[in-house]
Amino acid sequence: MTNVSAQPEDTEMEPAAPYPLDALTAEQRAGLTLMEGICAAMDQEVHPVVREVQGAYLYIDLVGSEVGATWGRHGQSLDALQFLANMILSRNRSVDVRLMLDADDYRARRAEALRVRALDLAAEVKARNEEAELEPLPAHERRIIHTALADDPDVSTYSEGDDPGRHVVISPRR
Repeated sequence: MTNVSAQPEDTEMEPAAPYPLDALTAEQRAGLTLMEGICAAMDQEVHPVVREVQGAYLYIDLVGSEVGATWGRHGQSLDALQFLANMILSRNRSVDVRLMLDADDYRARRAEALRVRALDLAAEVKARNEEAELEPLPAHERRIIHTALADDPDVSTYSEGDDPGRHVVISPRR
């Protein structure tokens, strides 16, 4: 894991190895600058730190003492912030960069919780031989459920409904 800016001493995250600013493209710098402006406007102790760059994707962690307020219920605020930041970048510049935001390792913790939930529901589906429906989830979270159960020979998964109500159904294989 790498970062661009130094982390303040009051954060609880361990600092990662510095990511050299000169290694960022102008487009990536524009994404970081946009997030710095957004974080400053939030009037909270939160700032962006580049964790990783993979092709067009710029992975940014939001760090600081008030970072918990940034992700909202089931990451909805974090997803909305990411969506808006990417919309601003794509409309104001002809950039080929996509911001991927995380806060306090929320995305990894959420993915693990979804995997555990998928496995628990799959066990119930097998025991009762009845389908189970999850609550509506964004596409990247539905994908976590599908992937978690892809190799299970006793259940199958599919998505149904329209966004924002699209959800995963786990069903017994027949």
